[in-house]
Amino acid sequence: MRRLERVLAATDGSEHGAWAVATGAALARRADAGFEVVSVAEVLLLPRAYELERGAGVLHEDQLLAATRQKAEAQAREAGAPEAPVHVSGGLAAPVVTDTARKLAADLIVVGAHPQPAVARFLVGSTAERVMRLAHCPVLVATERRSEPFRRILAAVDLSPRSRATLETAASIAEVDDAEILALHVHEPLPPMLAEAALFGEQELVELRRGEFERLIAETTPPSGMESREREGHAGEEILEEAEEWDADLIVVGTHGHGFFNQLLLGSTSLYVLRHGQRATMVVPQAEGA
Repeated sequence: MRRLERVLAATDGSEHGAWAVATGAALARRADAGFEVVSVAEVLLLPRAYELERGAGVLHEDQLLAATRQKAEAQAREAGAPEAPVHVSGGLAAPVVTDTARKLAADLIVVGAHPQPAVARFLVGSTAERVMRLAHCPVLVATERRSEPFRRILAAVDLSPRSRATLETAASIAEVDDAEILALHVHEPLPPMLAEAALFGEQELVELRRGEFERLIAETTPPSGMESREREGHAGEEILEEAEEWDADLIVVGTHGHGFFNQLLLGSTSLYVLRHGQRATMVVPQAEGA
């Protein structure tokens, strides 16, 4: 089982960034892990100098970086982590955040996102989504300032090679927070063209997947135990419905939903959950080299 040793919270100085810092700092304390903060001034998108609102004068790059650091340090203090190292640089947010995470060997990146998907998650390419695509480690998307432990963790697996990492990551957070954990697999119907060419009938495929799901659970069950559940339908929709019915406060999914038609027509399952859900979501990448 993976151990959480270093947490990196990414902030842009906004309220959403403060959610990431507060959530990351609290989780790091509970896990007895190191905690650091990264903040990026996207100076490459700005001219050398620009006018402040209300004509306050010219703000140069070094001043912008200093202001960025002050905001990040203030948020760290508010989160009860005044001694946390703060990394500030200019550039594009997602690459800088993920590069910093690699250099620090972070086990988790925490970013903030608006809890109302229609307001801030409908656009492709948000910073949170770009970080998720580039990160080498799990990314926790916080939708509030959360200091209390997670109570119920829903881990959704699609039986792809990253499923084990998804369950192990969910189990490590459950161990830190003494939370309940539920493993979910959704049986998605094959598109008509693939169904006609399939070597097995739909029911035979369900039975094969069920056996694989049971083996996966048996091989990765944490000491405190893990419930399992199966549903049928579109994975993203079923995951969110299960999270609502079970009252999960954290959803853990893997990156890049498998299946060409799923990605082309519906978007990956992880993106669907991020864009349409209103709960904290952790996205786990496939292990490098897998």
